[in-house]
Amino acid sequence: MAAGILLDLSPLREDRTFRNLFVGRTILLFGVGVVAVTVPLEVYTRTGSTPTVGLVSAAESVAFLIGFLGGGVLADRTDRWRLIRITWALSGISFALLAVNAAVWESTALTALFVATNGLSGSVCITAMLAVMPSIVDRSKLHAVGALNTVSLRLGSVLAPVLGGLAFAVGSAAWNYAAGAAAAALTWVLLAVTPPPGHGRVAGTADTAEEHLADGTAPDAVEGPLRALRTGGRFVLGEPVVLGVMAAGVVGMLGGGSIVLVPALVAARFDGLPVAVGAIYAALAFGVVVGSLASGWVRRHPRPGLLLLVLMVGCFALYALAGAAPALWLTLVALVAAGAVNAVEEVLRYALLQLRTPDGLLGRVNSLFSAQAMGGAAIGAVVAGTVGGIVGDADALWVYNAVMTVVALLAGVLLRPLRRATRESVEERVA
Repeated sequence: MAAGILLDLSPLREDRTFRNLFVGRTILLFGVGVVAVTVPLEVYTRTGSTPTVGLVSAAESVAFLIGFLGGGVLADRTDRWRLIRITWALSGISFALLAVNAAVWESTALTALFVATNGLSGSVCITAMLAVMPSIVDRSKLHAVGALNTVSLRLGSVLAPVLGGLAFAVGSAAWNYAAGAAAAALTWVLLAVTPPPGHGRVAGTADTAEEHLADGTAPDAVEGPLRALRTGGRFVLGEPVVLGVMAAGVVGMLGGGSIVLVPALVAARFDGLPVAVGAIYAALAFGVVVGSLASGWVRRHPRPGLLLLVLMVGCFALYALAGAAPALWLTLVALVAAGAVNAVEEVLRYALLQLRTPDGLLGRVNSLFSAQAMGGAAIGAVVAGTVGGIVGDADALWVYNAVMTVVALLAGVLLRPLRRATRESVEERVA
């Protein structure tokens, strides 16, 4: 019974390529997390200017967006495994240059340049890793892969910034960047000795005659980058399950805006205790890990699309409960549950996209989803902040998420093809 509920670890046991890629990605994520907290600290310490910190962060965000979209085209045109290794190496080089700049040159302009370079190479690498995964593991293991990726990503995003902040306090920015470079170098060596993908769907490109869009048309033999992105967009619009996942993703990602309301909630409800802010973030992270580890049952659900939509509604409702709770302990319990539900959502989104997308379009579809996730979270933060300014700090979290619960319910009604998708139809092989 427990084996059917808990996360399936067989991809790690059975496939050396996936195991090495997973271990390398996890180590690199910790390095990236350490660097992520170091950049704003270094820039602010050097300049004392919050707008400058914002400009450097904006440069990185723009680079990520360009990298996601361009990386999708590259991942569908070139050898994905080779692309991963090249961009992984470029990320390590940018970390090393950041270390040299922090120790020797001390240039904020160079910090922005190297951070943007890292964002560009990193986002291309992420897109290529997502696209190559179905050619590494069996289709039946994609839900487990999604859960494992969620665990490593969330642990890295929570623990690495803490380590980075402590290291910056006792050391320097240069040491943190050097740690990121060392992590990239170590994991690149691990990839270099890893055998390339050898089973699953054969890696290819969208330019082969066998690949077709959902409307039955084949892409042209040669496409420019913009036209290739349009081809990916046409596929998304023509494939009902993928379109439904993307549309539901827009709604779901807006929930990320709830995070910006946490400090105000604590100030208004819980006497502004810093420990309460930390406990809330920790509760969410803990819930995500628990949800990922207990997601083994998801693949067997007969209606995965309906499950995704129900979980999305439930997640917003739990956020609303957390915002309305009269006691901190109840807020924490609700947020642990919300984190667990959100983790299962992420596993489902990942698996549904990989299963319903032809190999030659995986790069572009994953890049569009990554760009959407990035943009949705940013828009959600702005909308949530606006709601907070209107209704007040004490009520912002529950009001925002009560409204989003209604929006999620409407999305569930409108996204009929996704709601009616069965496990059998989702797992049918795509050309």
